[in-house]
Amino acid sequence: MTQTQPLLETIACPMCRVDNNTLLFEGVDLLHPREESFRLVTCQSCGHIYQNPRPSVDDIGQYYPDDYIPFQHAIEDEPHWWKRLDRWYGLHRRCKVVHRAAGQVGRILDVGCATGIFLDGMRHKGWQTQGVELVPSAADYARQRFGLDVFCGTLEQAHFADRSFDAVTLWDVLEHLHEPREALEEISRILRPGGLLVLSLPNPDSLEARFIGNEWLGWDLPRHLNLFRPLLLREHLSSLGFEVEQIRSFTAGYAVLVMSLEQKLRLTGHNPTQLVRVLRSWPMRLLSIPYYAGPANWYNLSSIMVVFARVKG
Repeated sequence: MTQTQPLLETIACPMCRVDNNTLLFEGVDLLHPREESFRLVTCQSCGHIYQNPRPSVDDIGQYYPDDYIPFQHAIEDEPHWWKRLDRWYGLHRRCKVVHRAAGQVGRILDVGCATGIFLDGMRHKGWQTQGVELVPSAADYARQRFGLDVFCGTLEQAHFADRSFDAVTLWDVLEHLHEPREALEEISRILRPGGLLVLSLPNPDSLEARFIGNEWLGWDLPRHLNLFRPLLLREHLSSLGFEVEQIRSFTAGYAVLVMSLEQKLRLTGHNPTQLVRVLRSWPMRLLSIPYYAGPANWYNLSSIMVVFARVKG
């Protein structure tokens, strides 16, 4: 069946509402190719990078196939032991960092919780957990597989009580939202004073984004509707009642680098198979650890940044 090409909506900046922008670049969907191209622009008022025009709320679902990466099954159900080990390590590190940053257990909300794997990990650390997930199949999996409390819909539709959470996390979610400012305002309302906000999102100022260019997977058109530059994100969060404590790069950087190089080689007419096989081998991944666990993490140099912020008291 031929997919219909959705109409794109033209918008003002989602962060400052000013309608004055310049073209950053125009690109295609690298992960799930279609005939369309999409435009990223830079707001001339606040510097925010956003897609314009963009797919509407009703149409964006066409660009999320059933095998979209975040919709993963439980780690225990992974058939390959080395993949189980890799995923266990990633989950353990993520949960440990959030648990340590929070300082004590409490009530945590994961926005865009997908199939609930992170929430299940936090529950094992003693946290009371709740999730929000827009995709019904993913929400159902989280409920049935892990017994989690997951609201299916948007964060705003959930109508949580004021100051009802001690921590809120968004793992690779904020860049997908049509109205990121409204989501951050809602999070500020439902977090208690001093509550922790953790955001994981692509860093367009990373060394990898600058080196790879338009083929960098962090752009991920058309699914990434917004890209946040670290310094400007600090300013946006401050205006919404948050104080940024630190920005780190401890997750997924090497994987994004390899995937981006694969796309760049393919689009320039080269066969990336052999190189990608080498880069994804365990020896090469181990060799990358000193950089990604060291300078890339300390100085926020790699593709994915993790922002730790608190609601101002």
